[in-house]
Amino acid sequence: MKARVLWNFSWRLRLFVWEEDLFGNLLLELDGFDVWKWRLEESGNFTVKSSYDKLESSILLEDKWREEERKVFSCLWKSPAPSKVVAFSWKAILNRIPSRLNLALRNVLPEEVETRCVLCGEGEESTLHLMLHCEVASKVWSKLMTWMEVWFINPPNIFIHWECWSRWEHKKRIRKGLWLIWTTTVWAIWRARNNIIFNEGIVEVDRIVEEVKVLS
Repeated sequence: MKARVLWNFSWRLRLFVWEEDLFGNLLLELDGFDVWKWRLEESGNFTVKSSYDKLESSILLEDKWREEERKVFSCLWKSPAPSKVVAFSWKAILNRIPSRLNLALRNVLPEEVETRCVLCGEGEESTLHLMLHCEVASKVWSKLMTWMEVWFINPPNIFIHWECWSRWEHKKRIRKGLWLIWTTTVWAIWRARNNIIFNEGIVEVDRIVEEVKVLS
């Protein structure tokens, strides 16, 4: 008789209710494992693609994304930007980055620290505000649109912004270039935000735009 595998997980923070449900599903997935075998692949070997497909299906089931939103995720990972930049953009679209509002909701932000946006000082620093509706971020996108000769009104969410930014171009090579610029811009805005917090930097719209151009 084979010994039953017992899993012992420890968490730095107390799980939310929805996280406990996900954890319960994880335990069900792990139940009965007596050898290390990756069940998502016929070969039994781990692959990043199979794990991503599994996570994506769980997220899509949880949040019920529309078909258009699923296409955004599919295109996002085809961006030629470095993997860490694409991964951060993916988390930003899912509202999984540690913005001040998200930190406050998880009871991580110290009580003496406000949730006000670091870049503009106006409004709560949600992911949506920080990346699109912040005055600084809006100016960055506006200057980049002028540079690329692409113009549209700032949309209400990040999904639509991605579509407006890239769907006007049908040539595959140019579209990949647009995806590269988009993910780089999100990354540069976040870096500027962190530079202010940790290095006492100042807000410089032109510097952020120049960084996007150079990195792209």
